Amino acid sequence: MAQLTLVQRYEIPIGLSLNQPYSQIGSTIDKDKSVMSREIKRNSDARNGKYRAQLAHEKATNRHTDKNKKEYFTAENKKYVEKYLAEKFSPEQIVGRAIIDGISCVSHETIYKYIWKDKKANGKRYRSLRNKGKRYRKRGGTKDTRGLIVGRVDIAQRPAIVDRWDRLGDLEIDLVIGKNHKNHKRALLTINDRVTGMLFMRKVSNKLAIEIEKKQ
Repeated sequence: MAQLTLVQRYEIPIGLSLNQPYSQIGSTIDKDKSVMSREIKRNSDARNGKYRAQLAHEKATNRHTDKNKKEYFTAENKKYVEKYLAEKFSPEQIVGRAIIDGISCVSHETIYKYIWKDKKANGKRYRSLRNKGKRYRKRGGTKDTRGLIVGRVDIAQRPAIVDRWDRLGDLEIDLVIGKNHKNHKRALLTINDRVTGMLFMRKVSNKLAIEIEKKQ
């Protein structure tokens, strides 16, 4: 059975708002009412029971991705991975290369586990990694202050209505920093409306607060 597209999913909340039966909603997007029932049950917001197209599409996509991660790490897969590890590809790059080559491959997490298991057995595969198998310090550690904003307001203090996801204008703002972040360069400002999923992006000359305020 083919997966629903995002466009098809946007038709569902419209039908629900008009109190249309599942059969009528399904007819609009050429799907059986049983498909509608399953789609709404599985992909509605677990917090308030509402069906939102963007969230439903993300849940379905993530579920499908998780299934792919359970693929067996076959001898053919391992041979493919070994080949690109020898060429100093990272596990993420190997997965990306497999997509380009049209080859079924396990997730990059599985490849990392494969390397760590080999290392514990005194294997040498970890030497192919750029960081030589050294684990990066986890963000959020008690002594790790990277990314913390001085004087920031905790997310728990925002109004409860924001968590209901039913009010337009509640925005999530983020800053994507390029590799030259120490020089305050190559920053991308993203603003996302929590309800509609509408995304606005704009380049900023630096990541200083005064510049970000100008762009909002």
